[in-house]
Parts: sequence; C-alpha cells; structure tokens
Amino acid sequence: MKVIYTSPNSSHHYRYARMLHEAGVLHKFVSGFSRLSPRAALDELGDELVRKDFLQTAYLISLRSKIPVAVSRQIAYLAKIEQDNACKRYLDGADIFMYYNGSGLNTSKAARKKGKIVIVEAVNSHVQYQEDLMKEEYESLGLPWVPFHAKEKERRLAEYQLADYILLPSNFVKRSFIQAGFPEKMLLRVPYGFTQLTSATTENVEKEQKEFVVLYVGSISVRKGLRYLIKAFEQLNHPNKKLMIVGPESNPNGLNDIVIPEGVVFTGILKGEQLNAAYKGASVFCLPSIEEGLALVLGEALSFGVPIIATENTGADDIITNGEEGFIVPIRDSNSILEKLQLLADDRDAYNTMKEKAVKKASSLKGWDETGRLLVASLNDVFTARV
Repeated sequence: MKVIYTSPNSSHHYRYARMLHEAGVLHKFVSGFSRLSPRAALDELGDELVRKDFLQTAYLISLRSKIPVAVSRQIAYLAKIEQDNACKRYLDGADIFMYYNGSGLNTSKAARKKGKIVIVEAVNSHVQYQEDLMKEEYESLGLPWVPFHAKEKERRLAEYQLADYILLPSNFVKRSFIQAGFPEKMLLRVPYGFTQLTSATTENVEKEQKEFVVLYVGSISVRKGLRYLIKAFEQLNHPNKKLMIVGPESNPNGLNDIVIPEGVVFTGILKGEQLNAAYKGASVFCLPSIEEGLALVLGEALSFGVPIIATENTGADDIITNGEEGFIVPIRDSNSILEKLQLLADDRDAYNTMKEKAVKKASSLKGWDETGRLLVASLNDVFTARV
C-alpha cells in the first residue's frame, strides 16, 4: 500500500505525513505549506516530500498586505489547484490518493480512471452545513455575510461525490455528512491525538475556591460564539467571578453590539508558561463554538483537570461524556451555558466530582501515536477491501 497525501497547511497534516512515512506507506507528500516558514522543515521525508507552495506563499503575503480580501481568497483557491495538479504526476506509484478538501478534484478524476482509492479529508463539517450555519449566524447579528468562495465550494462538493471515502476527525463532522445523505460506511473517523500540557492533578481540589474563573481559549470571532458565553457569564451569580478570554481578535468579532460586563479579561495570545498558568487557574473551561471539527483546546483543558462546558458542534462528545467530565450544550444557548456554570459554582460536591473525573479522563486521552496507528490501520482496511 502506497499513499499520496496533500494539504495546504501544516497543522496535523505534517503529523499525518510523518506517520505515513514512519509506517513505510507514504509515496509522496505534496505540501502547500510555505517553505519560508520556520516550521516548514520535513527533512525526514527525503524525496517523499514535494513542495508546491508558490501560490500558498503568495496567499500568506497577500494577507499581510492591503490587497483586497476577494483577491486573497482567489489566490488561496488557486493554491489548492496548484497542489492538486502536482499530485497527478505521482499517481502511477500510489494505491491511495488522500487530500485536504478543496485540493484534489482533478487528481481524483484521474485516480478514479486508474482504479486508485480516493479519500478526501474533511477537517470541518460538510461545507454546505458550515455555510448554512455561518450565514444564519452573521445575518442574526446584522453582519454582512460573505458567502464561501463559490468555485472552491463547488470543487469541495464535487470531491465529496468522487471520493470512495471521507476521512474526518469527530462524530460531529460525521453527523453532518450523514445528514447530507452520505452512507456511514463511507466515513472514516480518525480523531486527532491530544498532547498533554501537564500532568493533571486533584491536589487542592477540596479547598474552597475563592474565585470562580471561567476560561476560554481560541480566536475572538463570530464562528466561536463567544457572545453566548459572555451573556451567560454576565448573569452568573457569584461574588468573585472572572471570565478570562485568551486568543487573537478577528474582524468582525461578533461582540460589537454587546456590553462587556465587569470581570471579563481579554489577555490576547498566551503561550508557554503563561498559557499553562491560565489553565491551572481556571475553575471551568468553556468553548461555545458555532462550528469546528474537533477542538484540541478541549484536550488541553482536560490535561489540567479542568471540567469542560462545550457546544455539541466542537467534537466534545469524542472527548467527554456529558455530565461526567463536563457538559455538552446546544449552540447559541446562553441559558444552557449559564445553567451549567451556576451548577458548578454553587454545588461544590458536584464540582469536585466532575474535576476528579476530568483528571481521570485526561490520563486516558489518546496521543498522536495512537492517531497514527488508527490512520494507517484505516487506510490498510480500505486497501485490503479493494484488493
């Protein structure tokens, strides 16, 4: 079994490429990640690495300039086609073509003609599901909605139809494809691995908590649904409460029409020991996102033994059991978030029990090594089924 894999980003994709290489099944990794980045090195892949990053680099440069957004989006679209077309020349040495959604339509067509297995990787929910959710959110906030790039959306939808399988990270993403009519047997769920930032501990869990600290880590954007957490926090009844918001601000941020209540602190981006300190000082971690495939920050919070409140559209049900290590709530529901926050703030026994379960769960989270084993096993299963 030999695999061609392509992606415009590094993220977990570099990990996947390394995993496939270490398993001896990587034919070529066609990377669109800019070679100018200090994080671009992949020397261990040798001649299995092919860089097609000219347009992706141009796209990143465009984001730092005053080029119109429409132009940047078009460059990003063309960058994926650059990677796609580069993959075709390597098909004869491969059995499986696996690619980031949007980066493989032309090669998929060629691969199907040659009898290769085609797997599209969906890191987020079905593109139509995403667009419907975000359009609804923007319009409900009175914000101008800019539709997804029409041609790229068309490519992504066509790729779904051409694929033999869809690789996805969570049950939430899986449900969005089932809802769109895709058979479950076509969907390969391989959850991301979690890197523990610290050894979770129950030390001092019984001590009275003088300050109730709610932590959020992520971008300040419409997609993240932060306004619903802020509204819930405003109504939270606690004499010494604090909401710490860690992350960069996007434009629009979805908060322009609300008054930020007392006790809310925006820290900007935190890294290293500063981020660790934020997790260590948190009473509860809350992620109110409207949509994301599988939020790695949930695993980070658990690694500090912090109970979680997260929406059902974050992949939370792949990580926690509702009511055990935390709570899973509907999207756009400040009242549900408030109810769970108030419960944890008021009932010390319930809080201590949930924290202890969070610590225990953290120790059982699967790391990236397990993700690699599952990825290779899943690819081998579909390969042997075809043979």
